[in-house]
Amino acid sequence: MQISVDVHNYMETLVGHVLSTEEYVSSYTNEQLADLACLALGQLKPIYIRFDIDFLSALPEDKLVLYKRNSEVAVKNAESMVIDDRRRERNDNVPVIFSQHNFDDDVELQWYEKPLLNRKQS
Repeated sequence: MQISVDVHNYMETLVGHVLSTEEYVSSYTNEQLADLACLALGQLKPIYIRFDIDFLSALPEDKLVLYKRNSEVAVKNAESMVIDDRRRERNDNVPVIFSQHNFDDDVELQWYEKPLLNRKQS
């Protein structure tokens, strides 16, 4: 079994349908569409399934309408975050400079830094 092939989140399909409409395709770049998908999917409860046809045949129509509406609302909510993208303001060429190093070999190790096994030194 390959989980990425055999199992998928049905909400990805619904969000993909929303994002494939002309309204979004003509307004956003591929990078922005990917951001919209991530932000929208983060708001939705995942529904993991194997086969769409089996899932849809057992799903009541009112539930499907609700899932579609939820995915549209999630994309609309995500859209405001992409429009006000703070990453446009940042400068990627700013170097990081450390004015002093905090390495001190004489400092006692924290409990999570101590070795699990005590090896005898020769």
